[in-house]
Amino acid sequence: MDALKVQAFPDLPPGLLPNLDFFIAWDYLWFLFKNISPYFWSALGIGLCVGLSILGAAWGIYITGSSLLGAAIRVPRITSKNLISIIFCEAVAIYGVIVAIILQTRIEYVDPNPDSGAWPVPAYTAGYAIYGAGIITGWANLACG
Repeated sequence: MDALKVQAFPDLPPGLLPNLDFFIAWDYLWFLFKNISPYFWSALGIGLCVGLSILGAAWGIYITGSSLLGAAIRVPRITSKNLISIIFCEAVAIYGVIVAIILQTRIEYVDPNPDSGAWPVPAYTAGYAIYGAGIITGWANLACG
């Protein structure tokens, strides 16, 4: 007896699904992507660093504050002792602002090539690095909340 063949996705006949390359102009999208200024990437990373850090702090304060409110109703004397947890949540936002200031001090202006108008490769590398550092810090601080 032959084993039953189970496929997650059956083989589709050719031409059943539309060719997405017809609908999306990949060359044009790549042209737009490569002409984005590296300073935009660094500014986006810094903005996401601050924004996501503040969201993480707000979420942590909301969760901690609601549980502290419930505990303070039962035992009123513990209210001042548990304020340290709110301060820790606020520290997450402060860390995001500090990292954003550090990242912003790393930005230096570099003129694009006057002949082609392209930015030098080190400028792109620095822009992507600042973007990556900012978004990683922001997501980490959001997860801390």
